[in-house]
Amino acid sequence: MHRIRAFFCIELSHEIRTSIAGIAGSVRAAVQLRASWVREPNYHITVRFLGEIDPMATIELEGVSRSVCQRIQPFELVLGTLGAFPSTDRPRVLWLGDEAAPAFRGLSTSLDVGLRAIGFPRERKDAIAHATIARIKGRSDPSLADAVARAQPRTPLRMRVEYLTLMQSELRPQGALYSALFRTPLGGAHGNAD
Repeated sequence: MHRIRAFFCIELSHEIRTSIAGIAGSVRAAVQLRASWVREPNYHITVRFLGEIDPMATIELEGVSRSVCQRIQPFELVLGTLGAFPSTDRPRVLWLGDEAAPAFRGLSTSLDVGLRAIGFPRERKDAIAHATIARIKGRSDPSLADAVARAQPRTPLRMRVEYLTLMQSELRPQGALYSALFRTPLGGAHGNAD
């Protein structure tokens, strides 16, 4: 049976993606890392990764998305922290994000409840609003912590979140190709933003 790889996310504007690419470039130039660097068009903020799903499930997922989004008003994210998971000493993922984002956590928690109601497992990780910049392979460069400290954004990137998107991810040799399956407006606005 044909399945698709999908995730719920917040899309980023061209301006925000360009700014993130500049920050990523300064880190990349300062350290020697074996890493898979995310391409600029693919920067986004994951709300919930779903994995491989039946394409027919998108009908039910759109219903969950509408139910969740009508209860949550548009909100602001401030992408002002450059960090690494689990830490800059033992990095696996380099990211830029907003660690203190209660509205994002509310969206993530509400979506998790809605997804569990239709059979998806509970999300085990705490929600941190972040855009992945790189996935680090093998040992890290010891100078990464200094490079991250120097590359911290002087002015945080501010963005207004107005939609939740279900994105399809097609894995290709040249990198993942993302395409929006549907967008749901926050705040109960009617219609679909496709």
